[in-house]
Amino acid sequence: MIRDLARKLAAFTEFVDCVLAEAEFCRGTFTSGAQVVKIHSAMAIVRATTSEAELTVKLIRPRSTITAAVGSRIQSSEKIWRVFTASEVFEFADAVGDANKIHKLNPPIVPGLLLMETLLTCADFAACRSIKLKFKNFITAGEPLTLRNFGGRFEIYSAGVRKGIISAQL
Repeated sequence: MIRDLARKLAAFTEFVDCVLAEAEFCRGTFTSGAQVVKIHSAMAIVRATTSEAELTVKLIRPRSTITAAVGSRIQSSEKIWRVFTASEVFEFADAVGDANKIHKLNPPIVPGLLLMETLLTCADFAACRSIKLKFKNFITAGEPLTLRNFGGRFEIYSAGVRKGIISAQL
């Protein structure tokens, strides 16, 4: 489902070098399509819908070239929730037609919609009517991620650094 929506968003080639700041997924009955909701020089809001779901994303234009963060990763004592591999990132980007160069870096930056797709398969989120994901920092392939629950508000961390905030509604 996310991949179908991501393919529709990838058709907006004018945003290929933008980065995802927020993504909101909703289940329901919608008219299929894709549209630019709002746009200006530094930001765009784009929506894609299928008959079963809607995905709205906020894209921002980076001020400088994005490079992969390579270095030592601190292992924490927390349980690792997920580690994305470079091959998963490449496969997802190819499958949905995402031509953004940040998903081809070494290590590649994980597409936000791959993260959204993964969340929808988790027991905590599988039955949710909507999920909103705000990105605070990039996630790169190979980073061990933890998922913390703060009384119903979830956050994704890597080595103690907050990567994303998740809001979900049943």
